[in-house]
Amino acid sequence: AQVRAALSVNRELVLLYWGIGREILQRQATEGWGSKVVERLAKDLRREFPDMKGLSRTNLLYMRAFSEAWPEEPIVQQVAGQLPWFHNCILLDKLKEREERLWYARAAVENG
Repeated sequence: AQVRAALSVNRELVLLYWGIGREILQRQATEGWGSKVVERLAKDLRREFPDMKGLSRTNLLYMRAFSEAWPEEPIVQQVAGQLPWFHNCILLDKLKEREERLWYARAAVENG
């Protein structure tokens, strides 16, 4: 029961980060790359949620990259959402090809 609860919380966190990343991509498309969307959002989120961790500029850039790498929500829910956030970040850093990332993500989920 504890493992299922932890996986559920993790999945929701990954989906939240994916949604924030999508919002960043949309704002950058609308406002332009040089509009400092990430910096403003990081400042706003830290002010609004001072006790919440994971809202740094660096992590917001990972959220953006994550949403760009996985534009379809079903993939995020089925595969990436089953991995801890840090593991998703490693996949983004180490693997540039989408199919390769997907293969490793699926293998990690299947093999624990």
